[in-house]
Amino acid sequence: MATSKDCNPLNLYRWAGLKGVSLVGTGDFTHPGWRQELREQLIPAEPGFYQLKEAPAPEVPNQSEARFVVTGELSTIYKKNGRVRKVHHLIILPSLEDADRFSAALEDLGMNIRSDGRPILGIDSYDLFQLLLENAPEGMLVPAHIWTPHFSVFGSNSGFDDIYECYADLTQHIAALETGLSSDPAMNWRWSALDRFKLISNSDAHNPRNLAREANIFAADFSYQGLKNALYDESSKDFLGTLEFFPEEGKYHYDGHRNCEVCWKPEETIAYEGICPRCGRRVTVGVLNRITQMSDRPEGFRPSSTRPFQRLVPLKELIASALNVGPNSRKVEQVYFQALHQFGPELTVLREIELNDLAHTVGPLITEGIRRLRDGVVEIRPGYDGEYGVISVFREDDRQALLGQAALFEKRAVTQSRKALPISAPRPKKTHPNGAEPKNQLNPGQLSPEQAEIVHSRKKNMIIIAGPGTGKTKTLVERIAYLIKEEQIDPAQITGVTFTNKAAAEIRARLTKLFAKRSDINGVNLGTFHSLAWKILNEDPTSFRYKLIDQFEARDIVKEILHWNRISMTPREALLMISKIKNKYRWEKDCQLPELWRKIYEAFQEQLDLYQRVDFDDIILKTIELWETEPEWLKPFNTRFRHLLIDEFQDLNAMQYRLIQVWSRESDSFLAIGDPNQAIYGFRGASPEFFKNLQNDRPQLEQRMLSRNFRSIPAVITAANSLIESSYRQKIDESDLQNEAKLVWLETNTEKEAAKTVVAEIIRLLGGSTMLSAHDSGRGLRRTGEHVFGLGDIAILFRTGRQADALEQMLAGQGLPYRVVGQQSTFEAPAVTEFLDFLRLMLDPTDLFLLRKVLMQARWSFSGSEIAQILHQMTDKEGESRSQNWIEFMAKTRWETPLLEKIATLLDVSTYYEVIISEQDGPTLLQDWMERMGYQSAPEFEQLLRIIEERPKVAEFLEYLSFANDGDISRKSQRIIGTETITLSTLHASKGLEFPVVFIVGVEEGLLPYGEKTDPELLAEEQRLFYVGVTRAQQQLYFVNCKYRNHAGEFTPVEVSRFLRMIPEALLDKVKPTFKLRNEQLGLFQDS
Repeated sequence: MATSKDCNPLNLYRWAGLKGVSLVGTGDFTHPGWRQELREQLIPAEPGFYQLKEAPAPEVPNQSEARFVVTGELSTIYKKNGRVRKVHHLIILPSLEDADRFSAALEDLGMNIRSDGRPILGIDSYDLFQLLLENAPEGMLVPAHIWTPHFSVFGSNSGFDDIYECYADLTQHIAALETGLSSDPAMNWRWSALDRFKLISNSDAHNPRNLAREANIFAADFSYQGLKNALYDESSKDFLGTLEFFPEEGKYHYDGHRNCEVCWKPEETIAYEGICPRCGRRVTVGVLNRITQMSDRPEGFRPSSTRPFQRLVPLKELIASALNVGPNSRKVEQVYFQALHQFGPELTVLREIELNDLAHTVGPLITEGIRRLRDGVVEIRPGYDGEYGVISVFREDDRQALLGQAALFEKRAVTQSRKALPISAPRPKKTHPNGAEPKNQLNPGQLSPEQAEIVHSRKKNMIIIAGPGTGKTKTLVERIAYLIKEEQIDPAQITGVTFTNKAAAEIRARLTKLFAKRSDINGVNLGTFHSLAWKILNEDPTSFRYKLIDQFEARDIVKEILHWNRISMTPREALLMISKIKNKYRWEKDCQLPELWRKIYEAFQEQLDLYQRVDFDDIILKTIELWETEPEWLKPFNTRFRHLLIDEFQDLNAMQYRLIQVWSRESDSFLAIGDPNQAIYGFRGASPEFFKNLQNDRPQLEQRMLSRNFRSIPAVITAANSLIESSYRQKIDESDLQNEAKLVWLETNTEKEAAKTVVAEIIRLLGGSTMLSAHDSGRGLRRTGEHVFGLGDIAILFRTGRQADALEQMLAGQGLPYRVVGQQSTFEAPAVTEFLDFLRLMLDPTDLFLLRKVLMQARWSFSGSEIAQILHQMTDKEGESRSQNWIEFMAKTRWETPLLEKIATLLDVSTYYEVIISEQDGPTLLQDWMERMGYQSAPEFEQLLRIIEERPKVAEFLEYLSFANDGDISRKSQRIIGTETITLSTLHASKGLEFPVVFIVGVEEGLLPYGEKTDPELLAEEQRLFYVGVTRAQQQLYFVNCKYRNHAGEFTPVEVSRFLRMIPEALLDKVKPTFKLRNEQLGLFQDS
């Protein structure tokens, strides 16, 4: 709801009455708990309005019985037209039923509306508005506090220059704009684009006592429709005007830096080009400056259609100023209620009561203050950069003089009046909103000299050493484009091998854009080793009759082998060992395998042969065997590899290296590109040594380097250089490091505290008010370009998937949408395996391997002998499958009674899904399964739902799963129609990605490096993994470590990672975080 626990219907009603407000908004309607509280305490009154069930007696004369209208404020954070946008919207609805429908629609899309406070939605404002009109057609959307720098439609940091750019054709359904505390109608009149809208004002009621700081005056029919007509009917005179805060009192009126105590008028900002003279960072541009930029009229212009407004100061603040005490003091409270009990609500006292009458009750000093307020004679200290301004009706000499001359009523000169406020006419020079940009950026279509040499090279064989951020993917794409355009190569003769399916899709998308008019561009062969090889193997069904099992099915086979042979090893360890045998050891001369390894490997292969299956690694093996044994059959395929390009060469293992030798035998050109310092898959048999092997095997090979980093700021590059050999270090100009913001090292006590710290800092980066102590002291954390980051700009990286748990919990608690990359653990849950196996069987009902897996599920209660009996019935005398639909077979076969009952239960479920599997998508099937099988609250199914939503077609999802690598699988925290989410990823899965802001958490011994590694080769790989994480960052990089970890229920000390100690201390700003992460979202995103 809001940040005060006092914000409940009873207190809102009480203070609305004391203030003189007849209609008050509910403040929120999306949270189901708050809607329930509203239903319990409110009943319908006038049409579209509500009243308290049990209203207390009036406390002051002429106190009205306040009514409630359903309102809420929603925050959208997204990217549009290349910029991060953050916009707040006031939603007004005619009923709680409308609130139910609209909230349900938001939740159906996966929006987190159950967190306390203002919901944060990662969707476009247009989509939000469209959803409102579809579910509550009579609802109203009002862009909120339209000039606030960080969260508004016209905000200087993340808003638009044109309201139509935000809402497009739906702009016609907007009748009013909320001016916010930092602007008043007169300031808005300077921009003619706003003339068609009514300008309304509302209080930021973080506490019910703050009601009526701003308010609207109507003479309309007292109903929802009357309210709507007053705003939407252009001919209506029922909207009379507004009561206004002094805009200078708003938190973002002037420009400046709060920490540096720099407060500027717009022309001063222009003079200094927006750079703070104390810290050298860009100042926060306030509302007055922004309006000046957008205005096309002089100060003081008043359109003919405007409504009047009156500026006020809360009565308590006025009394406090007169008495020279704090506004919350007992003395102020006493005088305040004395005035209300005598004359009625606060607005009546401030606006209507005769001064002579007031003087007898509150005294001459306070009366003089009210007179000055009504005349607009006040002293002003404008607010800036999140700090409220101060409006004073008395100076100290005023107060003393008035105390000595009770009847003195003369106007005095003021320190600054609104009329004297200078507003500059010229528009300031536009500067980039973020001063932390990497240096020497290239234009999208431009190649660096290094890149151009490679792209246009006539050399037939090249190996490229490409460091992070050097434009590796761009170089690959442009090289392929060069071959097609300049060398006139048929696209079907070009093959590009990538490490992930995602990378292949990105290259294809770029090529499609470059060759939009060529239909044959899709002929370029792009994919991973496995997907390309599998496609070849399946082009001739007679030569390859085996089916592919994915890693999770392989795990189940290994699990059985370990169980029946009583081998003390985890399935994961056994699978890694089997994979290493296939990818590495079988290619080594005189390799002697341990007997246990050989036993497990042979048993695994026997099971695969029995069920006519191949695993992931066998795809490569079978392809190599086929190429060497069936050269004639494969001749047509050789043309696909006339021009072969290999990405991420450092991740090749021995088997893949052998495959590229086979594929490139008749190639006209060959290019391999990679970075030995990013070789992080040694546990799969990969090795950077293949760079040397390739040079030995291809004497004519030419080596080139891409060394210029276009991704990261100099501080990040320097930190990364400290982790690698000098020969590979990327060059930077040392002068670039001068005045460069440092990388931030956040040392926390525990994992939970680390998660809180990270989320608190993310909120600050998104524009919230919570910050670390370093911000307040002006140290460490860069404030240049502050508040220009969006959700999709931020990544949190960690060594193991388990580390995501605390972060997910904290992000969800704050309502921040996120995406988790590398979600293999979800598929290890037995209930998930059960569902996926069942789906596979439904799609391939003749497969005995899948049938056996389903029969073995505990749900169906089949014994081992019963399973053997069923499978025996479905095979011929030679033990071969009869290739018949198991559902039909079981239905027509006679079974004995105990077995018959179990089969009947299975058939009942199976026949149901056999019908609907072709009609429904994956998410719908999963939700149906969850309900039927009692998994409604199972977290692993919620995770699976978020994953399968990315690829809703069942068959496509299962095939994708078979070939997915670490970076290919992800899930969102919510079902979001937009794309803006914070990324959580393991370090392995983050390779190939980049983000403006990166947090690396768990920078400790035991995590980085992982475990208690002593092998120099393993430690070197862990160091390279840390290097990969560091080089994901473009503009800001944070290292986060804990001093204590919970091991077996006890907190034990841990040392900071040795890798962090390798980074020069001069680059690091070590910060002890202090923060206050509130439960209420609104407290973290205060703005008005």
